Amino acid sequence: MSESSAPPRPKIPLTMLTGFLGAGKTTLLNRILQGHHGLRIAVIVNDFGAINIDAQLIVNVENDTIRLANGCVCCSIRSDLLATVLQLMERPALPEYIIIEASGVAEPAAVAHTFFTPMIRPFIQLDSIVTLVDAEQVRNQPDYAELIEDQIAAADIVVINKVDLVTENLRTGLREWINLLVPNARVLDAIHAAVPLELLLGVGSSVSHKQLVEHDHDHSITFETWSYESDRPFALQQLQQTLDSLPPAIFRAKGVLFVAESQRQIVLQLVGRRATLSRGEPWGDQQPHTQLVMIGPSGSCDVAVLSRLFDACLKELSDVVDETGA
Repeated sequence: MSESSAPPRPKIPLTMLTGFLGAGKTTLLNRILQGHHGLRIAVIVNDFGAINIDAQLIVNVENDTIRLANGCVCCSIRSDLLATVLQLMERPALPEYIIIEASGVAEPAAVAHTFFTPMIRPFIQLDSIVTLVDAEQVRNQPDYAELIEDQIAAADIVVINKVDLVTENLRTGLREWINLLVPNARVLDAIHAAVPLELLLGVGSSVSHKQLVEHDHDHSITFETWSYESDRPFALQQLQQTLDSLPPAIFRAKGVLFVAESQRQIVLQLVGRRATLSRGEPWGDQQPHTQLVMIGPSGSCDVAVLSRLFDACLKELSDVVDETGA
């Protein structure tokens, strides 16, 4: 792999928000647009009319775009999703994250295919597909059962919304059904679509653990982070096998990894069952080392077990490959 003189522009991560009509997508988008998170998030919606934005937060409105005081922008899809995303790439201040609201009757796989076309792939990385389901109504839509199952099956994270409206037995049944559709699914219960932003976007250090818990006051569960560090290199094959078999309690993971087969940093982004390893910057004068952070429900993982899983992937420093031209 050749090395260019200037590093490529980092791809902007994109989350697709899907779910049947009434699942709570708009409620969640309103939380994001009006949140005090300090991130430039571009939200692409199907209909401005459904987004209830506080007028005091609006800086200006231009054509199909609303710019907000917290740095976010909200865009409406007129006819072409691809064109809407490419227009965002032309803004003076590029978004740090993009969220797309898929139509309630959209098939996520078809929408996701848009972001693998040559025109947009160099700029956008599909980070995750998050599917919301209405706990009370999701099993009561026989005419759309196949579509709803497709939306759930495509998800990296499934949010069971409105859990306050159903019994514990029904909630348990929903989880069992979802796990049949998506084995090892990352499933999150929510009330009023209150989802921690760090889980939704994987924004890492931009949202502290303290904020993650405090902003979660109307959830049935809270979340915590676990970290792993090592100065020894990973064996790539064993690492990939471990990432594929992490416990379902790990919703997200991200980090910079020291891998024996590369003299560059290896960047990990994991959401749900989707794990991506990509080549980062050369280590240069920096001592190679691994720093990894994982996120999941509080008390759901044994830190010692996680450490043993990753320790089993380590090799000796003498096994590091000298990559010519890496």
